[in-house]
Amino acid sequence: MQTSVDLQDPFSYSILPIILVVAAAVILSVVLVAIKFIQRRLNGQMKPKEKVKVFKARHPEVIRKDYLARIDKIEHDYTSGKTNVRITHQELSACVRLFVHEMTGINVHTFSLNELRAHGIDKLSGLIEQFYAPEFDLRTDKETMDSIRDAREVVTSWT
Repeated sequence: MQTSVDLQDPFSYSILPIILVVAAAVILSVVLVAIKFIQRRLNGQMKPKEKVKVFKARHPEVIRKDYLARIDKIEHDYTSGKTNVRITHQELSACVRLFVHEMTGINVHTFSLNELRAHGIDKLSGLIEQFYAPEFDLRTDKETMDSIRDAREVVTSWT
């Protein structure tokens, strides 16, 4: 049968465009893999090496002396005018909470007042309750000095 259209042999088309597209895809893949590898390598080098923290239990008297010294510093900062009533009570609260944490191992520094009560840590919950109002309100010098005294008493009498 004769046709009016001359058909071209399929193998007579140029294979060059196909080779170029495949080569571009391979090169692009290699470049993306190389970039990802370099990023991972750099991120690994940029991260600081994490030191393993070994918990060493300290003697309770050493802990007590350390926190009494911290309370002395808080008192000195308050009496010298470096801190105000609010900041002093916040620092006292943090100090006593960290003291109890070191003495007991309980993460009381993240506990709310209700959680402290639920755990039965009465000395600390009573003190923290006293500190709540001054942390958000102004109080007198006498009340602040009473708070410092009470914090010392908790640290000194903790068993």
